[in-house]
Amino acid sequence: MSTASDEDPLEDVLGEIARVARREADRAAAGGEDDPGELIEGGDEVTFVMVTRGRERMDIDVKAEDDRLRVESYDFKIVRPLGCAVDPSTAKTTYVNGVLSVRIAKRV
Repeated sequence: MSTASDEDPLEDVLGEIARVARREADRAAAGGEDDPGELIEGGDEVTFVMVTRGRERMDIDVKAEDDRLRVESYDFKIVRPLGCAVDPSTAKTTYVNGVLSVRIAKRV
């Protein structure tokens, strides 16, 4: 029996991002506070997902370092250990409908 990860690892990561976004939307509807984000470790990359309601992409500064990620805005600062060495030059950031996603390749 094959799993989604056997067929397409990117599909697994995108599915996890969608689950995080749904969970955060449910929590916001219930009056929950901002979440400091969630780390998703894949085979050859690490993805950080965070809901940033009420902010624009230009308000958020993201910097990948060797083994951590810094995410800052006018009202918060997060320094998140990644649990592995990464290649900061590969960091790809997307921001859609208030959901920040940062994908970084693991260092080989």
